[in-house]
Amino acid sequence: MYWKIKIRKARKDDIKFIKEMDDLYLEARHSIDYFLGKIDNLLIAFDGKRVIGYIMYKGDEVLNLVVHPDYRKKGIAKELMKEIMGSSERLVCRTREYNKEAFTFLKKLGFKEKQRIKGYYKNGDNAIEMEWVR
Repeated sequence: MYWKIKIRKARKDDIKFIKEMDDLYLEARHSIDYFLGKIDNLLIAFDGKRVIGYIMYKGDEVLNLVVHPDYRKKGIAKELMKEIMGSSERLVCRTREYNKEAFTFLKKLGFKEKQRIKGYYKNGDNAIEMEWVR
């Protein structure tokens, strides 16, 4: 990594940047209110100037992990996941069946494929559920 990223809990003034990334890079299109309701379960990565990634979790489940394309392949997603993994005994992630990049990333972190879930996403896409256990 060429710069030092910082990871911290999200604050209200981060939400608009999180939503922008969500709108651009995920199909879900969550609302501002959705993110505000989950603010206690959001961590962001930033480079000192802007939000460059976020992870949303609930209990032992990772709900979203997004890194801005300009910052991908630089270890940011790994740092966000390690932050959650450090305080967990078990984590579950679901990814779209066709998202081979996410599947490979999770396997490198020690996640194992647990099951395939038909029609999991609103648009009917199948999911792969992956599990990590300390």
